[in-house]
Amino acid sequence: MMNERDLDVLNILWKKQEPMIVTEIVNEGSGLTQSTVTAVLRKLLHAELVEVSGVTHSGKVLSRQYSPTEASREAIIKHMLDELNRFSNIVTLEDLKERQKQQKQQKKQQS
Repeated sequence: MMNERDLDVLNILWKKQEPMIVTEIVNEGSGLTQSTVTAVLRKLLHAELVEVSGVTHSGKVLSRQYSPTEASREAIIKHMLDELNRFSNIVTLEDLKERQKQQKQQKKQQS
């Protein structure tokens, strides 16, 4: 089961759509620390939700670059469906679609 930090790190990696080192992930996130991101990546690597996609120089040291795997997309979908099912007595899929439509309209108006 994924927790909030796992989802935060995966979201950053998917948004960027290019390999990232720990420091870049920390800088992109809100309230993330180097030790937290390192621990999360270790867990996600073990679960095969991220992969080491390269090694690069970061200052004077070598740093691993991480990318999300397709399995992480499936894990995120499963997590979202589990959450929807958990609250299905309160929120329906139609409610979510309507809310998403409203958010898109608000974003258009703000642009």
